Amino acid sequence: MKHFFMALLVGAIVLPFPVLAVNLDIVNSHIAAEKFDLKADGIDNTRIIVTLQNTNFAPVVNATVMLNSDRKKSDDIIAENSKTDILGKAYFRVSSLRNGTAIFSALVNGQALQHTVTIHYTGGLIADVHAGDLIKIPDDNNTATLSDTAVYYYASDGRRYVFPNEKVYYTWYSDFSKVKVLSLKQMSLIPIGGNVTYKAGSKLVKFQTDVKTYLPTKGGVLRWVKTEAIARGLFGNTWNTQVDDISEAFYANYTFGKPIASALDAPLDVIRSSGLTIDSDKGLN
Repeated sequence: MKHFFMALLVGAIVLPFPVLAVNLDIVNSHIAAEKFDLKADGIDNTRIIVTLQNTNFAPVVNATVMLNSDRKKSDDIIAENSKTDILGKAYFRVSSLRNGTAIFSALVNGQALQHTVTIHYTGGLIADVHAGDLIKIPDDNNTATLSDTAVYYYASDGRRYVFPNEKVYYTWYSDFSKVKVLSLKQMSLIPIGGNVTYKAGSKLVKFQTDVKTYLPTKGGVLRWVKTEAIARGLFGNTWNTQVDDISEAFYANYTFGKPIASALDAPLDVIRSSGLTIDSDKGLN
């Protein structure tokens, strides 16, 4: 036991605690799951337990563990306790909205454990959709309804992001030729992740009750274009034809960045290349 514990004598009470290790044993530290087969509904989940020990076989306590999936954002990982406890254990909950196999690995101070754990997801979406697809439900042939007109972007996190209107859509796509039609039942299995915002550097925008004109940048960040001369430097003499109004209903979809004091502050080629897809715009890959 002397390899595992030291003792601190306080009065008549002996308090055991693990020896803090400096040499993590990445071979004999391990990772385990309470169950290995889950339904891909975003609700069914399992606990993954990462147990660390040092080269003296003592538990490594108070170490920060990072859990990763080889499917990246396709799997939700919630840390119950990412710091190892007195037994050298860290705890995580994982779930997913996508069918398939996920391999989870653990990283500690830049070191990857040699062991991994594999989780199988079934019973989720069976439609032939992949990250980057455009999807909608069938036309119900009722001109009084609008739900069947909505187009969504299916993202790598297994969620669908809605285009709030055609103006936003056309900053990303030139037509609707690649939109796939899913049954309402299949669409209902895909949770909504939020709204799509204007593509970075595509247009100038303003809110209907705000006199300021903004340049959309990656992640829905709007930067105030401070003068007409700057707008002209960015979009040419016809810059005013490149301004779209955004309804205040979508105000919460955006945040505000540093104002643009010169066209040199906002090189459009750099801004446009920062979010070439909706996945990259939202930081999902």
